[in-house]
Amino acid sequence: MKLERKIYNQIFRVEMTPARILVLGFSIAILLGAGLLYLPFSTTAGHRCSFVDALYTSTSAVCVTGLIVKDTAKDFTPAGKIIILFLIQIGGLGYMSLATVLSLMVGRKISLRERLIIQEAYNVLTLEGLARFATRILRVTIVLEGLGAVILSLHWWKLGFPLSKALELGIFHSVSAFCNAGFSLFSNGLLDYAADPVVSLTVCGLIVSGGLGFIAISDIYKTGIQRTEKKLTAHSKLVIMMTLSLIITGTILIYMLERNNTLINLSASGKWLAALFQSVTPRTAGFNTVNIGLMHFPTLMLIIILMFIGASPGGTGGGIKTTTFGVMMASIWTTLTGRSRVLIFKKRLEHALINRAFVLSAIAAMMLVLVTLLLLQAEISHFTAERMMPVLFEVVSAFGTVGLSIGSSLNPLLSFSYDFGNWGKLLIILTMFAGRLGPLTMGSAVVWRRKDQPFEYPEAKVLIG
Repeated sequence: MKLERKIYNQIFRVEMTPARILVLGFSIAILLGAGLLYLPFSTTAGHRCSFVDALYTSTSAVCVTGLIVKDTAKDFTPAGKIIILFLIQIGGLGYMSLATVLSLMVGRKISLRERLIIQEAYNVLTLEGLARFATRILRVTIVLEGLGAVILSLHWWKLGFPLSKALELGIFHSVSAFCNAGFSLFSNGLLDYAADPVVSLTVCGLIVSGGLGFIAISDIYKTGIQRTEKKLTAHSKLVIMMTLSLIITGTILIYMLERNNTLINLSASGKWLAALFQSVTPRTAGFNTVNIGLMHFPTLMLIIILMFIGASPGGTGGGIKTTTFGVMMASIWTTLTGRSRVLIFKKRLEHALINRAFVLSAIAAMMLVLVTLLLLQAEISHFTAERMMPVLFEVVSAFGTVGLSIGSSLNPLLSFSYDFGNWGKLLIILTMFAGRLGPLTMGSAVVWRRKDQPFEYPEAKVLIG
């Protein structure tokens, strides 16, 4: 009886920690979205979704990934596209931010539990000022998405699209880019705009803005515009330094690797512009202005690394995050140079923070290996040895909530996932979900916390390396 009671308590009396509430909230949003997309009014005649495809599309939208098994431009009705756009916005902002702002608008106070959930969702270090922070997130989003929508709409109108269509394209792509979602209303993505500086640079600007994270954006605003703070925090400095380093390094390497391949038909300036775009977009956005499936293997490996690192904390993107990568690099450099304290910008990093960075990356790497292995087993009848790279690319893209894909062999306009059976698609759905919430949030939601022992065991001596 005691064992049965214990099992009952574990299942039905689960403590609703902030991590579990986040998992539950995102799950409900995804299921509601899947239910709506499954209904006939969401899809055009002859292109109705199966429930798994509706679930896949809804997860991809809420988790701001952009992997597709249905053509967003042709297979969904205007109602279906609005549902997808709404899901992208909920996923990009986080449903708790919207709920917080709505609560404040009706004069309701934010409870401690709600503050803890926002803190978990955005990895904020303190509970102070979280209600103002949520409001600021909404303002920043409206301003930047609005600015992007105006620029893109005017540009597409100037290129000859009817005003209503230009507005539809501008709003959808601006929201999709800022939320780092990667959904496009063009069947071939942005392939026709590889040398178009207005589209490329506007989309790049929105992707980087959304990927910097609201914490860094708020810090930059208070330091550079409002001038209420004298200097940036170490977090914001690290975010900016890592973001610029990854974009510049990625641009140079992609240009060198692809200038005689996928970039060969572009002008000199067009090649650099396309290389810049493809260096920015693996930072969890998923748009592409060149054919990813035709890239050389070294370029695909480089993009896999960029997708794994992803965006910055507290933003709309996924991956292990730029600051996690930065902390690990600083720790490795400290170890190699024989020093004992890890420093960034003349500030010391705590051992617990460094340990968290390595644990998070290790869990992410193990999860990617496991999902790739399960996917290869589930789809073993379809794959040969040379298909290993596309599978790994798709899994990392799903985990990083990027959305880039080598493309389906059956329909090149869709993601590689289109070739998978239902089990394969479900594995990608779970990977997108884990990538959006983060391995540590998922882990703390699933694992029951144990109290520390009130005593110390003797120290163990283990040889490393």
